[in-house]
Amino acid sequence: MNKLIIIIFILILCTSCKQDKSNETANINKIELDKKLTKKLEQAFKTDSIKGFSVAIVNENGMVYKNGFGFSDLDTTKIYSPKTIQPIASISKTLIGISLIKAEELGLLNLKDPINKFLPFKVTNPQYPNEEILIEHLAYHTSSIIDLEDIYFNQYFFKDMPIEDNDYETYYSIFRKPEEKQSLEDYLKQAFSENDIYEKLPFSDYKPGTERDYSNIGSDLCALIIEKASKMDFKDFTKKYILNPLKMKSSSWSLSNNSSEFQSRLFVSTELMLTPYTTNSYPSGWFVTSSEDLGLFLTELIKGYNGNGSLLTDAGFKKFYQKQTYKEKSYGYFIEYTDDWMRITDTIIGHNGSEFGVFSGMYFNPKRNTGKIIISNTDTDFFDEGQIWGEITTIWKSLIDYEIELNSGKASR
Repeated sequence: MNKLIIIIFILILCTSCKQDKSNETANINKIELDKKLTKKLEQAFKTDSIKGFSVAIVNENGMVYKNGFGFSDLDTTKIYSPKTIQPIASISKTLIGISLIKAEELGLLNLKDPINKFLPFKVTNPQYPNEEILIEHLAYHTSSIIDLEDIYFNQYFFKDMPIEDNDYETYYSIFRKPEEKQSLEDYLKQAFSENDIYEKLPFSDYKPGTERDYSNIGSDLCALIIEKASKMDFKDFTKKYILNPLKMKSSSWSLSNNSSEFQSRLFVSTELMLTPYTTNSYPSGWFVTSSEDLGLFLTELIKGYNGNGSLLTDAGFKKFYQKQTYKEKSYGYFIEYTDDWMRITDTIIGHNGSEFGVFSGMYFNPKRNTGKIIISNTDTDFFDEGQIWGEITTIWKSLIDYEIELNSGKASR
């Protein structure tokens, strides 16, 4: 009997040793994998078309890899890190989508409600005066509301008027004086009212609910509807129901609300820094966060996709991801399914964004349950687009290589 006990003890000890050795090997492999990715990203950064950027890789359990490269100011001592905050452009719309469904779960609205049930001014396509535009139409960008250039560019304001001369007049002619800034409601009311400011109303020729046409101004209407339905400022609504539950402590809708220590300036190029600006159309593109904080949100989106989310019920997340297909491309509530972003033929779910001095991408692979984030403080459209897009593509492909290797078992055996 004693011999049997001794044998069992030896077997347990041997098994334990094997597990410890296996865990040690996995840790070593993960460290080596991280080093390899860091080296690739450092090499990509040497292309010298991006002033600063950060990346994050997450899964359902949280952060897997994070890093920052370059600088967040012209002063090359201010490093761009995973904690660096800046606007992330249209990825902001994913928070509108989650907020809409949360508002429905709270009994504040129904996604099939007509938008005029909540808006303080009437919004109707004049070509289809008897057709109601529904909240759901806004979420799928099928409302027949479109972005007209004169309305779209009327949202940008200098925070303070620049005092220096600038050679890039094309850029700076877009921005308005700080004292001309409007509230979100006033900006939208003016956009949908017949007046002498805009040439025409922002509607397409399509019947509401029939064709998809990406619309920033339609997205902002969603945020205003949430405000009116909840009797809360949209910023406060998202803070209560998204940011606080996920402990996204560095995120907000305004750079002025965050610590300047981690704020990034925005750049036209690696040598030209933009004068600080803001927008009155903030919900569709002015969420301010870091890759570290945004990783918390992306982890929640992955959990929600798999039925394990906490922000919404399982039914709520299913609605968020419910597909509608237009021209062979599928979309959820302010989120897209794509197999051609960065020319990568692998279906991913998420959103990307670009703005003056901003580029961002946030997607996850539903097969591997792994998500990737890139946030950059440099414009992608003003100078040599080929060079900067080449650098961004290299960065993204490096993240994919890491993701594939990590999930292949090489870093977990």
